[in-house]
Amino acid sequence: MARIQSVEELERTVGSRPLGVMMKSLDALDEHCVRMLGLSSFAVIGFIDEEGRARVTTAGGPLGFARVDDATHLRLELPGPIPLNPTVGCGLLFFIPGLGETVRVNGRATLEGHTLRVTVQETFVHCAKALLRSAFWKPPVAVAPTSPGSVASGPWSDPAVQDWLSRTPFVVVASWDAEGHADVSPKGDPAGFLRLDGTRLAVADRPGNRRTDTFHNVIEQPRAALLALIPGESRELEVSGAASLTTEPSLLASMAVADKVPKLALLLEPHEVRLRASPAIVNAGLWDGARHVPSERLPRMADVFIDHVKRNSQRGVAATALRALASKRMMNWALTQDYKNNLY
Repeated sequence: MARIQSVEELERTVGSRPLGVMMKSLDALDEHCVRMLGLSSFAVIGFIDEEGRARVTTAGGPLGFARVDDATHLRLELPGPIPLNPTVGCGLLFFIPGLGETVRVNGRATLEGHTLRVTVQETFVHCAKALLRSAFWKPPVAVAPTSPGSVASGPWSDPAVQDWLSRTPFVVVASWDAEGHADVSPKGDPAGFLRLDGTRLAVADRPGNRRTDTFHNVIEQPRAALLALIPGESRELEVSGAASLTTEPSLLASMAVADKVPKLALLLEPHEVRLRASPAIVNAGLWDGARHVPSERLPRMADVFIDHVKRNSQRGVAATALRALASKRMMNWALTQDYKNNLY
């Protein structure tokens, strides 16, 4: 098995983190983030539980269910209590119904009853590719269950879990670095894109925002969790375990789409697998197209990305030049071309 175990190996495989992408990150919620959170009805939350295990859960409700108290604090109601360890970071991914871009918030969290209170340490808007590839907001299409890979065993032996994996077009991966900072990242493809490699679940890496946060975290320490969603379903599949990175040629070749072979895959060795009802999906009316936010209420994403680059406080000649040269017109053109031509 060809494993990636260092940042040097990772960057030789997928490239280094682009400055412009990293400069879309802020350390507090600006008016764009506040506006997008006000249009959000659903979130995936990555946390570490009281026993030190990686976990993922969901929360949802009417638009604006997450309340912004100020630039570095927000709160949201969970369907029920969770075994949160507040000494480790928490990551959240917020969805706006009908919009491809999502809002990522990383920080620390505490739980008061069912209320999750989050102190924001980092926030940025994620590109739309994962949701576009998975057709996340489109009416669900019936897909015949297929084998996700090799013969299932252990936690994967449950026929309901096997069926779920075969029909999944979208997952969210939660990971943590060695210091306990959290990150949640969306991954999407046509249904059936997941593979089983022995006892490990494999998720292909596709072109995205190129931050590679998940991969850097996995190199530092392996605990991770994954949430698998299927449009139209009111359940969710949570997988908690240990992650690693592979460039095994035969596995990657099996994950090709449109003749494009991924450069690496994330492997997740499961400790626990939970297929359960999701009150958050029901509360958010997640798959109800009538509840999509009208286009006139949505932000112009080129404006959001450029404003975030210009507000980023990173120092250096290159960062200063990028802030000066960044153009909303150019960004709008680049986004259109990227989403059209670089999904794979």
